[in-house]
Amino acid sequence: MSQQISPREELLKIQKSLWKRNNEIINNSIIVKEADFMKYERKYKTAVANYERVATHDEMLSAINEARLVYVGDYHTCNQSQRSFLRILKAVIPQNQKAVLGLELIHKRHQPLLDDFTAGNIDEKVFLKKIGLRQHWVFDLWANFKPLFDIAKYYNLPVAGIDAAGVKAGLRERDEATAERIVELLGKYPEHKLFVMIGDLHLAHLPEIVRSMSAGDELKDVILYQNSDAIYWKLAEQDLEHRVEVVKMSENEFCRMHTPPIVCQQSYINWLEHEEGEIDFSDSRTSFLELVDHISKFLEIDLGEEREKVDVYTCGDLSFFGQLEESGKFSASELKSLKRQILASESYFIAEKRVVYLANLSINHASEEAAHFIKHVCSGPERKRTPEDAFFANVLHEGLAFFGSKLINPKRKCFHKKEFESLIAYFETIRVPQDRRLEFETACIVLEFLKTGKRDLSNRKIISALKPDLFFSATHGLGYMIGDRLFYAMMAERVDKNFIRQLFYDSWREEGEALTAYYDLNKKLKSVKIPKRM
Repeated sequence: MSQQISPREELLKIQKSLWKRNNEIINNSIIVKEADFMKYERKYKTAVANYERVATHDEMLSAINEARLVYVGDYHTCNQSQRSFLRILKAVIPQNQKAVLGLELIHKRHQPLLDDFTAGNIDEKVFLKKIGLRQHWVFDLWANFKPLFDIAKYYNLPVAGIDAAGVKAGLRERDEATAERIVELLGKYPEHKLFVMIGDLHLAHLPEIVRSMSAGDELKDVILYQNSDAIYWKLAEQDLEHRVEVVKMSENEFCRMHTPPIVCQQSYINWLEHEEGEIDFSDSRTSFLELVDHISKFLEIDLGEEREKVDVYTCGDLSFFGQLEESGKFSASELKSLKRQILASESYFIAEKRVVYLANLSINHASEEAAHFIKHVCSGPERKRTPEDAFFANVLHEGLAFFGSKLINPKRKCFHKKEFESLIAYFETIRVPQDRRLEFETACIVLEFLKTGKRDLSNRKIISALKPDLFFSATHGLGYMIGDRLFYAMMAERVDKNFIRQLFYDSWREEGEALTAYYDLNKKLKSVKIPKRM
């Protein structure tokens, strides 16, 4: 008899399987490798293979504040990478506004245009056209990087292009040219802190070149790597991957652990697919079904022939709207609501037609909709419900969908009570902007449901008055919370897979069943602790 492994061990096994498959895809995508690439990669992997100890975010910020030169590693296609740097700047700049941002995506020769853009002399469209970003920067993901320019404009920070090499330069030549540019900027801004954002691979090489060029000068630097695969798996072995966001690797080296490896990989794979044209039907469907298989296999759910009965569409193909209209199963208001979801970049599963719409191929979007699909196959089609039943059934569906996405991306976060309370507190200090009205109203309703019991008649009145947008937003908020707690309850072995699997099969068709099931589950999971980030 084989030894039974825990849900946690099985989940890590699934993650590693996804990670290995993604590595294969990425490695196969690199047709021509530079001569020094393997050597560079080996040195980088050695540099990020281990860590000394877990560190705090404040400890990392303290090291940044003491340094003159701050290297920030970038995983170009992963927007969490740029957002992480943005969070660092927001924490550091208000107390230390003498700073310069050095960015790899802009070449030194375009500095005059960059100065004009940050000064507001030319607009974004003209700037991007004149620097030929797509031709110069292979990762044409301007939207990911634009917030960095916005914060620089807000605080009036100089921004410098640090790529200084020729088109045919190799990795070593590129780093040497970049190092010269960094030394030049240190001299130009002697009283400023210089932030250098550059591809992670360069961080195992570039700092030592800069030090050699600055021999004799006291140069205090700090290196911020990010999302080391090796460190992630080491943390996972200690059940720390959910809680640790920073580790210290040496006196002046840290690694920011904000995104799981498979999410970073998926961002690169998504970028690759976009480079080949719009994501086509067969590719998006295959990716979706792989996630369906991972979730259903973990839960030991056999979908049989039903697995194939799904169509997957992306933002590049909206032809399914014609099918929905021709089917006659959707009212004009329902079709209008679906269109609003598309404009809001929201993914969803349309059970009546077995159609999945992916606003993008992010692993969170796709895995959440994969879980929706599995739930539909297991519990069957929805029936007409009272507003109250529909509300709580949707909360449960969203909870299980969020749980499914956590099986793929365990670091995915959602708002809980404290976050909703903080949001309300913030909105009380300002006049709520029109474009954030839904956010404010959702927080109010979520908190109202968290403090009332299942027999509270006021809930019924609230539900009956909800407009579609607020109905779905509120059920998402409540559902995500319960799905998050369900995941951590499983990881703590307070509920087993049999219990969770049964939730996927439950249909709660009788009137009042969905309400009772929600409050019973909420009560069962109430004491489950959500890990705090270190």
